[in-house]
Amino acid sequence: MSYTLKHGILEIEVPDAFDGQPLTDYLKELHLSGKKRYDLFQNHHILLNRNDADGREVLHKKDRLTFRLESEAVDYTPASRVCEVVYEDDFVYVAHKEPGIIVHDTEDTDCLASQAAAWQLENGVHSPVRYIHRLDRETTGLVLFVKVPLLQGWYDAMLEDKQIERRYLAITGGKGHAGQKFTYNQKIGRDRHEAGKYRFSSTGKEALTKAVVLDRKQDDLLLRCQLLTRRTHQIRVHLSGNRHPIVNDPLYGIPSSRYQNMGLWADTLIFPNPFTKEICIAKDLPNPDYARFTYKED
Repeated sequence: MSYTLKHGILEIEVPDAFDGQPLTDYLKELHLSGKKRYDLFQNHHILLNRNDADGREVLHKKDRLTFRLESEAVDYTPASRVCEVVYEDDFVYVAHKEPGIIVHDTEDTDCLASQAAAWQLENGVHSPVRYIHRLDRETTGLVLFVKVPLLQGWYDAMLEDKQIERRYLAITGGKGHAGQKFTYNQKIGRDRHEAGKYRFSSTGKEALTKAVVLDRKQDDLLLRCQLLTRRTHQIRVHLSGNRHPIVNDPLYGIPSSRYQNMGLWADTLIFPNPFTKEICIAKDLPNPDYARFTYKED
């Protein structure tokens, strides 16, 4: 399936699977809300084979669907510094988040969203700042942003459907050897005794994390972790509660002078292109805290 995006015009070739199907079914496949579909038709911002569409059309093979994309204002106060972007394509960009800053705060003009606003203004991306997921304040790593608001719902749905994979590296204490695998599935809920903290709870939310030991150096383990659910502090709580506390984690971990920051790094993002279905892989900037480990992944 092909597409072109140029000068605010997105044109795509209708997938063969929608031959004979209503146009509205394909718009739902793109996770466009009823209000968004209505607005597109009312404002003549959607065309089928270069003719205005009204939602009653039936699609056929090789049809061309065109969206007129409106230029929108950046809606965060830009920070004085620009975030570092490690990946960009027509629809998204992936930004590096340093430890100690948060992704979103309307009162913090140096949060990642404000740094992203500065990057968008510098690079001519005329759209609201929209991140697809967040990271904890002390976690280092990658955050996915959408450049085309029309597709935000699609990327949100891909995250919910586990089609966007977030991989983490964790430096922990505890026992283990290279190649050893773990599955953590304890439910997680709020700690009623300490605000902002979470714990294992029989009445909490289902949570599933998988991990494998990549390397061991002295008393430290390097684990590759994969989130299969999205709970606050999930990896931190699961590892700590299973005797693999993360180094320099101020809530759940153990202190270590061998590392500069908390030992949790969202170093890899894997996600599909909405039209070509190509798998995109973003890798973060080098992280010196992890340089002492030697490992090879499949």
